[in-house]
Amino acid sequence: MRKRIVIAAFVVALLVVGAAAATLLLPRLPEGAGQQAQPEEQTADQGEGDEDEPIVQDEPARAVTMAEAPVRTSTTDDGVTVTAPDAFLTYPELDEVTEQIGALRDQGYTVCVALVDLESRRGIWYNADAVMYPASSIKASYCTWIYETNGGAGSMSGTVADCLINSSNDAYHALLDTYGLSAYASWLTANGAPEAAKKGGVYYYPETTANELASIWEEIYRYGTSGEAGSDELAGFLAQTNRSPIGEQLRDTCEVWSKPGWYPADGSGLESSNDAGVVFSDTGDYVMVIMTDISSNLDALTPLVSALDAAHGAMCGDDIAYYED
Repeated sequence: MRKRIVIAAFVVALLVVGAAAATLLLPRLPEGAGQQAQPEEQTADQGEGDEDEPIVQDEPARAVTMAEAPVRTSTTDDGVTVTAPDAFLTYPELDEVTEQIGALRDQGYTVCVALVDLESRRGIWYNADAVMYPASSIKASYCTWIYETNGGAGSMSGTVADCLINSSNDAYHALLDTYGLSAYASWLTANGAPEAAKKGGVYYYPETTANELASIWEEIYRYGTSGEAGSDELAGFLAQTNRSPIGEQLRDTCEVWSKPGWYPADGSGLESSNDAGVVFSDTGDYVMVIMTDISSNLDALTPLVSALDAAHGAMCGDDIAYYED
């Protein structure tokens, strides 16, 4: 009996020791484990559905180029009239035009200028309504009338080439003998040259103005680019004219149709150095006319030609005129 009690006590002791060991070896649960989690209360700083405020950035100002900018017409203190963006009035290119006109004027010469962009109508004018002697620059007008009226010059095309390219007076007189002047004055009137039309029906070299010559060249441009009969041939002759300051200065970079004219001082009062034409520039096609009473010195026009071309590039190009919001 005593032996059974000892064994039972021993078994109980083993069970107690095992339970204690299990308690030590099992991982301890965190305090509060097994209890259902309660939702956290929102604080006053945590509004329901709050989101980060978006950052608003100012849009960059848009650059407006000279070609895009609106224009207005104004006249400088030196008498140069300009139709261009306001910013152009501060440009050195305009100052250079004014300086070159002044340099000739200060030598006692009369200077007349008309420059017109054929698309935008921007331009530069100086003394452009003064009546001047055109000399051989008027030959381009007469030859254009022949070509428009007759669809070309037929067997006289070689004579026209000599008249325009070499400014041959003999060739000009041969054309006058063939085609006459009876309808020429009406053509001049219709194409913006009423002053020239006054004597255009009787006189080979009718006086005109820089503005009128610019209007005539607008018609030459229209016809020369129209594809009408004879237009390509005439344009080809005008693209090869000799002694043209406009052509000599600019034909290395673009196509130029032009016709110069000059006359020496011989007591007749007709001395002149003129050039007029169309420039097909990368900033737009434009007409340039320079008329002076300089005695047979076309080289004297070269600085003004360069200044006018640069001015056209500035007022019709991609320089920034201003920024807008």
